[in-house]
Amino acid sequence: MKGYKFKFEKILNLRIRQEEQEEDKYLLLKKELNDIKNKIESLKLEKENVFEHLRDQESDLALNISLRRYLKELKAKEQAAQKEKSEKEEEVSEQLEILMEKKKERKTLEKLKEQEIKKFVKEFLEDEQKELDELGRYYSMGGR
Repeated sequence: MKGYKFKFEKILNLRIRQEEQEEDKYLLLKKELNDIKNKIESLKLEKENVFEHLRDQESDLALNISLRRYLKELKAKEQAAQKEKSEKEEEVSEQLEILMEKKKERKTLEKLKEQEIKKFVKEFLEDEQKELDELGRYYSMGGR
């Protein structure tokens, strides 16, 4: 709007950029969390395949021993991934709180800007009405 300048415009722009950065961090953490979940699922599928091989190859003792060792490794990897998942979930939760706080700060400034715009428009319209009233009085009194 012409003639109106929000005095906190630079701060509002900074808040918007900060919010965007925090949202990018949040989305990155969510992606990492989903990658960990996918890793856990693939480990579970691999474990199921090993169990199936163990059932099918009961007679081969050497193969059974190596499959059991591999199964232990898979279990250890799955446990590590579960731990990593819980840590990542905590990070995601913390980042979400930060993001919500940044959104709140931005919205506060936007509401302030909105209120100031309404006030400016109201004052502008009042001034315009006064001018129109004066012109009306001037012409009604015979002025040219």
